[in-house]
Amino acid sequence: MQRILSVGLLGIGLLSGNGFGCFIEESDVEKRKIDDRIIASIEMPGYTMTVEAVGGYVYVGYRGGMQIFDVRDPESPQLVGDLKTGKYVNEIRVVGTTAYIAGGLNGLQVADISSPFAPKLIGSFGDIGEVTGIAVLGNTVYTSGNGRGVLAFDVSDPTAPTMIGQRRMEQSSPYIEIEGTMGYVGDRRTGLAVFDLKKPSHVRLVSTTRTADEAFGIAVEGTTVYIGDQDTGVTIMDASEPKRPVLLSTVKLPGFAYSVEIVGTTLYVADSDEGIYVFDVMDPKNPIQIDHVYTADRAFEICMSGRFGYVADGDGGLQVIDFAKADPRED
Repeated sequence: MQRILSVGLLGIGLLSGNGFGCFIEESDVEKRKIDDRIIASIEMPGYTMTVEAVGGYVYVGYRGGMQIFDVRDPESPQLVGDLKTGKYVNEIRVVGTTAYIAGGLNGLQVADISSPFAPKLIGSFGDIGEVTGIAVLGNTVYTSGNGRGVLAFDVSDPTAPTMIGQRRMEQSSPYIEIEGTMGYVGDRRTGLAVFDLKKPSHVRLVSTTRTADEAFGIAVEGTTVYIGDQDTGVTIMDASEPKRPVLLSTVKLPGFAYSVEIVGTTLYVADSDEGIYVFDVMDPKNPIQIDHVYTADRAFEICMSGRFGYVADGDGGLQVIDFAKADPRED
């Protein structure tokens, strides 16, 4: 098992330097035993907040850039490429040989990853406030964040993204997900915001629905929306009627529910200091916790590939979890 050299114990402003200003107090993450199902732990050059797994590669965003790992052997990720971006990399979405990057105050950034060994920036669009979330629909990229709300870009020429639509939001909108032609945004003031994206030049707000806390991460399966709802935990809504989403259930968690990942009927929650929680959501009205894995530091995002979970873990870098291994606490 590869190990990081150090894990920070300082109180860190969640997304400090990224404008969200939510503060996490000093924790006891170093004092607890790290779960044996973490099969690899890789130190990163900077604070690590996002991860994307595609094919045999994992793309990890850190403060200052993006690293690419060959994970055909998940127990021994091999660094193959490193791209310097200059600012926080808040989210990455990979489509074919192109990586679209929510680059914080650098705005939208586009990288050519046709050679994972030599990624290179090929396009960008800045001066749009702070970009924290990103989603792709065909030749259109949508961003969310602080200042400008939801923006639509034509990326048919990825070297020259062109802004073609915009919908301002009242407050910061950390993340955006797309299902079909509908967009779902976690808005820190209004909760869940639903958009009609049929016409990228006219990003139309359909509805807003309050959540118990500040909505951050979003995952969508069909018409069911899973929301990382900060200190409340996870909020699950039925958006089959986009104008009137209905609350199905809320799951209280002990940490800061930052982001969520849905795979079939299994929900993975990155709960910051408290690691990763896993739920069976076959009945979204009655989620059942089926697993919990402590990570080295603060889990910001998890991306699943088969039985393996790749976690962006703050000062803990990249963590790899084998969920097929037996839970040692059950022995």
